[in-house]
Amino acid sequence: MTAKNQPGDSSFWLSVDLLSAKVLVWFARVGRDAELTADAHIYFFDRYRRLADYHRARGRLAKADRFRDKAQEHYRAGGGSDGPPYAAAMAMPRPTRFVRINAVGGSRIGGPDDAA
Repeated sequence: MTAKNQPGDSSFWLSVDLLSAKVLVWFARVGRDAELTADAHIYFFDRYRRLADYHRARGRLAKADRFRDKAQEHYRAGGGSDGPPYAAAMAMPRPTRFVRINAVGGSRIGGPDDAA
């Protein structure tokens, strides 16, 4: 479940990302009894996991463990992940043979010479 951090992952930007997502969820829940979707839980899982990896790499193990625990909560609430969608072999028809057509108009012999 560990992955390399993305370029530009810093504690500040990951925290800002989490904060903005939490604010959006808060606005969406105002006046409603709503739950997070599975995709939202997986999003929070990813951000908390990245924060845990960031802090673990810098030796802050207690903070990394807290973020890892939060990540696991969101992972379980989101139903986990079976990985990326599986690829399927798809068949396409063979392209038709290229046909060259001269579709440029020429001058008419004996006809009117105006364009209208």
